[in-house]
Amino acid sequence: MLEGKEVVSWVGAVAAGPEEAARVGARALSQGGNAMDAAAAASMACCMLQPQSTGIGGYVCCAVVLEGATGEVWSLDANAAAPAAAHERMFKVMPVGDGPKGMNENEYFCRVRDNANVHGPLSVGAPGMMAGMGTLWERWGRLAWPDIVAPSLKLLADGFPYGSTAGAIRNLEGVIRKFEPAARHLMPEGKVPQPDDVWHRRDMEVTLERIAAAGWRDFYEGEIGRRIADHIGSTGGILTREDMASYTPRVTAPYEISYRNAKVYGAILPNGGLSSLQILNMLDCFDPAPDDTVAYWHRLAEVLKLAWRDRLTYLGDPDFVDVPVERLLSRAYAAGRVETMRQFPDYVDRLTPPPAGDSVHGTLHVSAADVEGNVASVTISQGGAFGSCVVVPETGIILGHAMCRLDPRPGRRNSVGPGKRPLNNTAPMVLRLPERDVATGMPGGRRIISVNARVSQQIVDYGASSCESAAGPRMHVQTDEPLTVTESIGQTVLEGLRGMGHEVEVVGSIGGAVHCAEVLKGEKKVRAGGNTWAAGVE
Repeated sequence: MLEGKEVVSWVGAVAAGPEEAARVGARALSQGGNAMDAAAAASMACCMLQPQSTGIGGYVCCAVVLEGATGEVWSLDANAAAPAAAHERMFKVMPVGDGPKGMNENEYFCRVRDNANVHGPLSVGAPGMMAGMGTLWERWGRLAWPDIVAPSLKLLADGFPYGSTAGAIRNLEGVIRKFEPAARHLMPEGKVPQPDDVWHRRDMEVTLERIAAAGWRDFYEGEIGRRIADHIGSTGGILTREDMASYTPRVTAPYEISYRNAKVYGAILPNGGLSSLQILNMLDCFDPAPDDTVAYWHRLAEVLKLAWRDRLTYLGDPDFVDVPVERLLSRAYAAGRVETMRQFPDYVDRLTPPPAGDSVHGTLHVSAADVEGNVASVTISQGGAFGSCVVVPETGIILGHAMCRLDPRPGRRNSVGPGKRPLNNTAPMVLRLPERDVATGMPGGRRIISVNARVSQQIVDYGASSCESAAGPRMHVQTDEPLTVTESIGQTVLEGLRGMGHEVEVVGSIGGAVHCAEVLKGEKKVRAGGNTWAAGVE
């Protein structure tokens, strides 16, 4: 695990990675902005600094927001939408063959001709990232819009080291070179950069200057939106100007449960919050157990299996498929799901349901809080590294690949459909306890669902701080074993799990860095941290 960092402030604080993005968020707070301003500014800086993970053309921005003045909690769903011309047989699906396996083979157990749903113009839907940042600011922020954009413009004007982006370019060099605008933007010298090379994203600088002046909606309804759609259409994609102009994020009530003495809020479907809330609901059917015991980790493993089976059986975009949300989040349903565990506490479920697949990492998370009681938890993503690898010429905009988050196989709950929003794993959460309001979240593909539920459980059951919850041991399992656990789980627990009959794999890390920001109500101060960077206002 990465070394933890925590800050305390009497004004506000932000937890995010990369570190400069956290500083950008903190500066927004110092200028008089609130937590939502800070989260929007930090998210935009992430788009500049780590475009393999997110970008202004990224496919999803998912948030849970607590308004300090009213106590109301909201879900912001800026998930991508499939173009109107999309249909469930638009990709040529073939059996898995020999050779290297990519996203389709690992997640959908098939091949897609030319990987067209992963890279290239057909993989692009109407991207949600810019609308998510814009709505976060427009609905709840108080700074002027140019103040949200200005720190990112300064980053671009000064230039910055490629850092981890260099390695991501190297890993995908063969794909990137297939798309000349992408190669020109990511490798302006014509070769793979080194981490210490300074990058000047001149095209992106011009784009951001227009967005600062014209407003974020220009990305959809104005010149930028037209350029995106025209480029996709001219290169074989189906995204249109109408798809861009009609895109609208959703602001609704979140999903909500009670866990012990806390209220826990998650983002609506087709984001991942429901599954994390289900995990907590099932854990709430048992008395808390110390997390240094075999019993604790055995119980968590069995609950994760049940939640993942429900997720892969029932969930999709509820505008297109019937999802029994109320039942899945009910206490009665949770009690029924864990009844076998209550009757036979040492039972190890070794059923072998259909393969669950796996997902890629291309995500970041930002949490922000201020002393006025505002809290924002925001998860942002390209999908896989650099998303579609399509760059709109002379704009620097790298477009996410939302279409590969929909199942290319027809006849399934998450299959492709016109206007459909893909099932994804983003799971920002807000926890309301008597003495603390906490925003928590993380990147990590499917591991987000499992780990973020445990982070929330640590905060509620053990009073863990941001750093403590981020640094604790982790476990992930989907529908069936093996269990994956981090080395920090300890040898005694590891041997005990294996002795019970569990198949266990030990790894160095599971998922990405956790970022938390919280309001400490009685102390009238804010704390932020995790196992990467946090910044506060003195």
